[in-house]
Amino acid sequence: MKKRLLKKIVSERGENMKILNDTEKELLKLILESNHDGYTYSGTIEIFPEYITNQIKKLFSILEECGYAAKTYCWLNGGWQVILTPLGVNYFDKEEEYKKMSDHNNISIQNFNANGSNINFGNVYDSNFNIDYTFQELEKTIDEKANDEDKEDLKCIMQEVKDYMDNINESKIVSKNTGLFKRIGKHIQNYQWFYQTLVTMIGNSIINVMGGK
Repeated sequence: MKKRLLKKIVSERGENMKILNDTEKELLKLILESNHDGYTYSGTIEIFPEYITNQIKKLFSILEECGYAAKTYCWLNGGWQVILTPLGVNYFDKEEEYKKMSDHNNISIQNFNANGSNINFGNVYDSNFNIDYTFQELEKTIDEKANDEDKEDLKCIMQEVKDYMDNINESKIVSKNTGLFKRIGKHIQNYQWFYQTLVTMIGNSIINVMGGK
């Protein structure tokens, strides 16, 4: 299968984000304008223009691949549901920040393969988005949205997940860690966005190992 060419903008600290094309941006914009409960957005495909509805499943898949959506659904009756990640919700603000960084530093990397073979942005996620950047965004979301009594526990779990993913990436072995998943799961009711983001990141790490990356 042909690799999808990506455009990335990189900051002086080496952080990067996947820049969506105009069609993908329009889709994300319309999703963000739709009814939502927390990070879960839903509606009917009538809100999308024809050039989007004709490729809706492909576009939803791109949002997932880039880490902007944790899960997407599109049903035969015309309904849809998208669970965005903090990266997806804050995409347009972050894109503006990264463009300014790029202009200031004059560092721009365009059209390289998604497998990251041409430049190293981190081995996990097929280089579609940077792990450290994602964890930074998640930590900001914890500070902004979590209850004070839960923040320390959420950050401890987040760090444990990062260590677990680093071990997967280095050893290429997926070890059992029932305790970690139980600790993540206990927060699903109050912090769905936290659960969805971590599970998606771990899943992508495991998929990369299975794929021999």
